[in-house]
Amino acid sequence: MTNLKNLAILALIFSLLTMSFTACSPLDDNSPVPTGTPPASGTWKVSYFYDKSDETSNYTGYTFEFFTDGQLIATQGSQSWNGTWTTGSDDSKNKFLINFPGIHPSSLEDMEEDWLIIEQTGSFMHFEHTSGGNGDTDILQLSKN
Repeated sequence: MTNLKNLAILALIFSLLTMSFTACSPLDDNSPVPTGTPPASGTWKVSYFYDKSDETSNYTGYTFEFFTDGQLIATQGSQSWNGTWTTGSDDSKNKFLINFPGIHPSSLEDMEEDWLIIEQTGSFMHFEHTSGGNGDTDILQLSKN
């Protein structure tokens, strides 16, 4: 009887440990779980990018595709870069976060921010980011292709 009791206790401990190691969080950086409205399916282009000056031309030829699971693909010609997007809230403000891990062009690095959502429709997205360092406001606008 004691062996059976010990076996039941071990099974319970194993179950609890398994659940604690496999639990996931919506803020897990490896697999973002968007909580807001996802961008409409299809491809998007940068229609305006401002970072101290108009840098929209840096995005000529780029397309962006946002997937409902938080994945993002940026394509320019025959090259593509995988990234992620997610939404969240900071100081009661809705934010849109973009990330491109690994090696990627500086134009994509410039998009990696926690953008304040100004407007988001099925064909247009307007985001702004105010720098904590110098107070400059960057603007990112995307239009559906």
